[in-house]
Amino acid sequence: MKKLLSMILMLSLALTVAFAEDTGAAQDEAKTADYYQAALERLYMLNRASIANMSIGDGPVYVIGHRSPDSDTICTAIAYARLLNLLGYPAEAAANGQVNKETAYILKTAGVEAPPVLEDAAGKSIFLVDHSEYAQATEGMEDAHIVGILDHHGVGSVTTGQQLVYEAKPIGATATIVWLDYLNYGLEIDKTTAALLLGAILSDTGNLTGTTVTEADRQAVPDLAALAGIGDVDAFYLALHAESLSYEGMSDEEILFSDYKEYETAGVKYGIGSINAIDEETARALSERMKETLPKAFETLQVDLLYASVGIRENGAKINYVVSCEGLSKDVFEAAFPYYDEYDGTAYIFRNGGLGRKTLFVPGLTDYLNAHPHE
Repeated sequence: MKKLLSMILMLSLALTVAFAEDTGAAQDEAKTADYYQAALERLYMLNRASIANMSIGDGPVYVIGHRSPDSDTICTAIAYARLLNLLGYPAEAAANGQVNKETAYILKTAGVEAPPVLEDAAGKSIFLVDHSEYAQATEGMEDAHIVGILDHHGVGSVTTGQQLVYEAKPIGATATIVWLDYLNYGLEIDKTTAALLLGAILSDTGNLTGTTVTEADRQAVPDLAALAGIGDVDAFYLALHAESLSYEGMSDEEILFSDYKEYETAGVKYGIGSINAIDEETARALSERMKETLPKAFETLQVDLLYASVGIRENGAKINYVVSCEGLSKDVFEAAFPYYDEYDGTAYIFRNGGLGRKTLFVPGLTDYLNAHPHE
């Protein structure tokens, strides 16, 4: 009996110790979870506080991108205006021109209308997205109150003596920065916003195949697809990409300006129209059309150099057919990019990665023009 009682006592003691250990472990886990939750809430609060001094003045903040707006510019403006509203800042998305067919498809998928066009920024509070160039901005931007810039390009010509929110990252799409900001501020991304941001990222990164793609872009896509209720991301990309390749019913000039941007470096102002093609046969045909269109467009534009770049993605490879105006435009291009693979009499052809406007074309011209000031 004594032996049995001793065994029961030992078993009871062991169970008590085990229970205490389990309870202690559970309590430790709960404390750890509470600590990290508190740290996360503190991080949200500090991130929100970091923009608390944003001076918006009277009236709303207009969130707006560049001229000849693409999907990243339009979708980011809408999504970021919503973010500012959620944080208590009155904001409205605006456009710097009519949306293209690809963007219209994304907006239709998300179930939203295109933002209204802002004709004049003078005197208004402006939050720029997807660029920081006066040459790409709406009229009156030099007299606007710039409160913020959100971008994934190089530093542009927009300046201000005021404090402002400035967030630029070497990343695949401005929309990815917006996704990160929603996470950093602890804000919920609704279904509509998720569809907009997803479409913008897929567009600007070529379905995550571009050279500027980061792990943040890759993580954003499945997260946003789940929130948007889009099960087949590849099918969604193919559909919006098909719209980007459609120039049906458009004049040659409309095609040139469908994705056109202007820049200024070392006192030289230049413009580049970016055009998509499904294959090299189409690229050659579009190049021929741009060869005829560029001289007429040059006469109406206030630029020193003018180019059209026709891009193709074939089997994962990027190819660019670059068409130049004659004269100074051609001389500067040949000096800045002597490594082209072929010149067919109409276009300079770049294979093995192409000549991306954002990654190679603009940086290359910037370096050359800074090293060889135009007289």
